[in-house]
Amino acid sequence: MTSQKNNPFDFTSLLKSYDPQAFVKQMQGAFSAYQLPNFDSAAFLESQKKNMEALVSANQAAFSGTQELLKCQSEMLQQAMADATEAAKGLASSANPKDLAEKQAELIHSAVEKALANSAELSELVKSSQEAVMKQVNERFLASIKEIKEAISKLG
Repeated sequence: MTSQKNNPFDFTSLLKSYDPQAFVKQMQGAFSAYQLPNFDSAAFLESQKKNMEALVSANQAAFSGTQELLKCQSEMLQQAMADATEAAKGLASSANPKDLAEKQAELIHSAVEKALANSAELSELVKSSQEAVMKQVNERFLASIKEIKEAISKLG
C-alpha cells in the first residue's frame, strides 16, 4: 500500500493547513474597505466561516469514507487471493474428471456468491459514507439559507 506521503489523493495536508481564523481576518480586511449601510459584515463573515468549516468537515468525512472503502477492498482482495490459492490446491488434488468438474462448479458458485456479497457490502459502505457527507452539507446549506433570510429582513 502506498504511504500517505506519496498518495496523490491525500488532501489531509491541505485541510490541516486551513485556518478558519485567518480566512475570517482576510475577509474582515476586505469588508472594512467598504462600509455598506445596514449590512452586518460580522454576521456575514461568521456565516462564511461556518460554510468553510462545513466544507472542511465534509471533505474530511469523504476522505475518511474513501479510506475505509479502500481498506475494505484490500481485505477482500487478500481474501480472494487466499481463496484462489486454496481452490487451486483442491483442484490439483482431484484426479477424477467428474470430481474435478463438480469442484469447479462448487468453486464458481461460491465465488459468485462471495462477489455478490462483497459488492453489496461495498455499496452499503459507499452509501453510508455519502449519506454522512450529504447530511453535513444539507444541514449547513439550510442554516445558511436561514442566515440569509435573517440578514435580508434586517435590511428593510
